[in-house]
This record gives sequence, C-alpha cells and structure tokens, in this order.
Amino acid sequence: MGFFDKIKSAIGGGATEEKGLIKVTEEDHKNAIIKERSDLCKKISDIPEDEIVKRDGKIDINFKGWQICNVEERQNKDDRRLGYLKLFKTKNDKFVCQRMTMIDSEEKHYYAATVEDFPAIRNFFGEDRLALALYDMLDRVSKSW
Repeated sequence: MGFFDKIKSAIGGGATEEKGLIKVTEEDHKNAIIKERSDLCKKISDIPEDEIVKRDGKIDINFKGWQICNVEERQNKDDRRLGYLKLFKTKNDKFVCQRMTMIDSEEKHYYAATVEDFPAIRNFFGEDRLALALYDMLDRVSKSW
C-alpha cells in the first residue's frame, strides 16, 4: 500500500476501500508467475474459427483464424490473474494482438490491434516479462507452420 492509500485509509477510506477492490501493485507484477496456456491455442492446420477479440473504447475485432499464443500473469500468493496476452493469426495472414490488464481485483482493461508482422507484434506488446514469454511461445509454435 502506498503512502497516499495509507492516508486515505486512516481518514476514512476512499474509493478503493468503498468498492472493496484491491489494487494491483508493481510488487504484485514483480512476484507474479507467468504461465503459458497452450491448452487454449489451436494449430494452424486446424479449421479456422470465428474469433471475437474484445477491446475497450473501440469496436471488437471479428475475424476467422486461430489463437496461436496465450500467456498469463498470475499472482504468486493466491493465483489471481493479473493479466494476459493473446496472439491470433487470421485466415488472411495478419495477426491480432490482445492485452488484458487488471487494475484491481475486478477492473479489467482490454487493448487489441490488428498487425501485419512480427515487428508490429513486438511494437504492440513491448518488452516486459509477459511479452518475452509470449515471444518464446511464438517462436516454438511458428516452427510448425
């Protein structure tokens, strides 16, 4: 808990305590376990499926394709999911990237974009620990294409 949150707590709480939400801290991210979810992914040799990728503030992305990578970040102490990255390949050889981040225990934010190639994938996801885990998974699955 940060200094400001301690002050709010001492003088009668604030929005966080009133809602019963628990803030996700940098320490939570640092101590999180990253897991690959290959059980949620498909092979390119499978029949493409209708996919809907959610994103905040924009129209969801609809396409035919395959979820090829999925990695998630889980809190070590209680296995609560803090976020995930999903990568899809479309039937038209484009990629759809999605990042879900947890702001507190109940508030999720979804970001997604359609991109053309690996540099654009890397530009979307960045270089954090979760993104590096996704790139490792992508490297393995792309060898079977």
